[in-house]
Amino acid sequence: MKTEKEILCEFVGLVFQSENTDSKDVYSNINLMKGSLTSVRMAANDALEICSYMSKSEQERLNSKMLEAGLPSLFSLQHKAFKEFLKISNRGSIRNEKEFYLVSSLSENSILNKEHQNTAYSLLESYELPRT
Repeated sequence: MKTEKEILCEFVGLVFQSENTDSKDVYSNINLMKGSLTSVRMAANDALEICSYMSKSEQERLNSKMLEAGLPSLFSLQHKAFKEFLKISNRGSIRNEKEFYLVSSLSENSILNKEHQNTAYSLLESYELPRT
């Protein structure tokens, strides 16, 4: 069974069409596996954001590639991110950098409706204010 890190690395590689082993390719599985799980999660959140801008047919093609590679479906990864956002939203605050990047990523794509986007912007603003 693949670890969370392996799954996310393969997903990021598929989204960024990066399967070569060039040492300069930051999105290659080899380079991603060298990073921390937190950095891989951040890259996966970025990849999810990119996916939200894809057409439905592109998303379905990516979903098929993911299933062929033994990965969870794109839709389940998007749903997982949305569920995590709802937890943060219900709590009313962002606790750490990982949550900040998740909310930031989701706030800029079509996964959230207008009401959730407004909530995301409020959460981001509240998190950033004490830091400035």
